[in-house]
Amino acid sequence: MDRRSFIAKSAGASLSVLAFGNSLLQTKPVSGDILLQIVRANEQDTERLLQNYRRMNESSGGRALSGFMLTVSAAYCAKDSRYYQNSGLIQPMLEVVNELKRRQNPDGTFDFGNLQSPPDTGFMVEQFFRAQALLLHDGSPQTSDLKEGLKDVILKSTEALITGGIHTPNHRWVICAALAGVHSLYPDQRYVNRINDWLGEGIGQDSDGQHPERSPNYDSAVNNPSLLDVAIYLNRPELLEPIRKNLDMTIYLLEPNGEVDTIASRRQDAGRVFMINRYYLPYRYMAIIDNNPHFAEVAKFIEENAMQQLGHHLADFLLHDTLNKMLPANSSLPEHYTKHLENSHLVRIRRGNITASVFGGTDWHMGHGAWSGLSHNPTFFKMRKGDAILESVRMAPAFFSTGYFRSNGLIVNGNTYHLTEQRQTPYHQPLPKELRKEDGLYKMSPDGRFFSMMDFENRPKDYIRLKTEIKIRELNSGGFELEISGGEIPNVAYSIELCFRKGGELSGVIPQDSDPDGYFLKEGNGIYRAGDDTIEFGPGMMEHRRPPRANEQYTVHNGTIRAEGYRVLINLFSPFQYTLRIT
Repeated sequence: MDRRSFIAKSAGASLSVLAFGNSLLQTKPVSGDILLQIVRANEQDTERLLQNYRRMNESSGGRALSGFMLTVSAAYCAKDSRYYQNSGLIQPMLEVVNELKRRQNPDGTFDFGNLQSPPDTGFMVEQFFRAQALLLHDGSPQTSDLKEGLKDVILKSTEALITGGIHTPNHRWVICAALAGVHSLYPDQRYVNRINDWLGEGIGQDSDGQHPERSPNYDSAVNNPSLLDVAIYLNRPELLEPIRKNLDMTIYLLEPNGEVDTIASRRQDAGRVFMINRYYLPYRYMAIIDNNPHFAEVAKFIEENAMQQLGHHLADFLLHDTLNKMLPANSSLPEHYTKHLENSHLVRIRRGNITASVFGGTDWHMGHGAWSGLSHNPTFFKMRKGDAILESVRMAPAFFSTGYFRSNGLIVNGNTYHLTEQRQTPYHQPLPKELRKEDGLYKMSPDGRFFSMMDFENRPKDYIRLKTEIKIRELNSGGFELEISGGEIPNVAYSIELCFRKGGELSGVIPQDSDPDGYFLKEGNGIYRAGDDTIEFGPGMMEHRRPPRANEQYTVHNGTIRAEGYRVLINLFSPFQYTLRIT
């Protein structure tokens, strides 16, 4: 084995662990160029970390400290690095390990992120075992104390991982990956038993390739590399299949500039700009072992556009020969498609430099509402033409402070996409006599908008109902037509909100007095221009000047669901039939 092979030989693990990493490969020449680029990126990261590590010891969280160990140990062990076996790196690494020992709880967990947290500890151990693997394979006597100290931290941590619990679905695979990696260094059947317990629950992936949390930032970007670790270190190739499915689906969520669409996200990345870079390692690895040209194209795109952000992957390149093989001949990604992700109630459309998303998949209508913490993004349409980006189209009727329109699913009929919502708000009648109390203190319960001690669920109710429908059609000439029907109840003030990403210029609109980033489209068409690209939208209507109101669950608790950017309002009173063209 060369210096980029797995370190099982020096760590005492079975050579059977190694077979899976290479047996599925066609023989290809090693690409020294990509390794050198990763080394150079790592050198820059190492230089920055060495300048700040003492400050990190004082104030940084655990993942920053474990990330320091991963990056700096890779620099120390990489023969092509200017830091190779540089004795000046040993004392900083020792200081960080001693700081980790000081902060480690008696049960092996750390308090970084959450208190006594097995999952956060698992994220750290994923980096520890890589650092230790490199140091063991390097074998320098200079690092003997460092390796002993790191071994103590690792083995103490794994005691917590074989007994501790988790918070979210992806935490299971983080813990499995950490235990699988440590098992390759310090074999222990208890680690494998715990991995089998978690894997026994099933991966939990729908037919589209989505994982339970539907979150590129905190699910797929964690699950894919974690499952890859377990597949490699425990020789379980069946775990590659969910990775393949997710990576294939993600291609259809990609924007031309490398952003991943997050409109259907359930978690932290909802409404945020999220780049494909965090998917790099699985895309490159799977491109090579599957000889997949589309995966290769994504990996190449990341390498060409974000190399300076890939230095932390040096350890993986040193440990796994697979990653150093040349990518298969890449082919261009699909640029003309309509992809319906049925389980997410999401349609992704691309026509060259024009992309769009139609979304009807919030969890609002599953009986959870905003209280669930699941997907409640009220954006039902978004579009971009090159640099001109319409981040969201939303709509809010002023209907008992119930907030934005959220469709109850998505119906696809050819190139027409049907979204509909019927909301109802009760007027509560007196409680039945047998349920009344003299002290007037009743059970705390939800009205649907707020909580109060009113025992709402046991009260007879009279409902006011509002139905709203949207039909979205793709135009043959390019662009889209949104036909919106506002409910039968008269005098409900609707606000249709188009939010454009900051950085461009708007014309044809008038400013709102109360919002420096807010505008009205009173009549005619508006234009948003970014660079040489434009999006035209309209016609305008301004039958009232009310802004959209968030649900009381946000306003009462001072939260926000506001779209960030330049917000343009088209305001109407119900009932109405209105067609918005966006081209």
